[in-house]
Amino acid sequence: MSEERARDSRELTFRSAVLDSLTANIAVLDPDGDIVAVNGSWRDFAIANHMHNDDKGLGVNYLAVCRSARADKNARAALEGILDVMKGYRSYFYHEYPCHSPDRQRWFALRATPLVDYPRFVVVAHEDITERVLAEMAIRSSNKEIKPD
Repeated sequence: MSEERARDSRELTFRSAVLDSLTANIAVLDPDGDIVAVNGSWRDFAIANHMHNDDKGLGVNYLAVCRSARADKNARAALEGILDVMKGYRSYFYHEYPCHSPDRQRWFALRATPLVDYPRFVVVAHEDITERVLAEMAIRSSNKEIKPD
């Protein structure tokens, strides 16, 4: 292996390690909306939530999944926001949404940003914001209990 190829391989391994170290569930979408890469957190979430795709989402069309759930306002918002980023109408998209499981309530923040140097590719990140949302709900609840005289 040439020195240049060895350096490129080390850089790719380093970049993969960085992505796998993030807590956000990250997927990269190609211009058609197909998932072409995911990080470790995405794979772990897929396993924990019994995703049946052996590749943990690779090859799945993310936009088609959003379209199939269009009756849900959050799926519609995600679809529209991601498409806007792909088309260059927005520099990024941010949306918070509930994603409850049978055994717990949870909320996520979706961020979609263009992939640097790859026109129309988009990085989609889902960050668990449940602790923050529950804390905000607790504060609102306690404020309602304290009524001024």
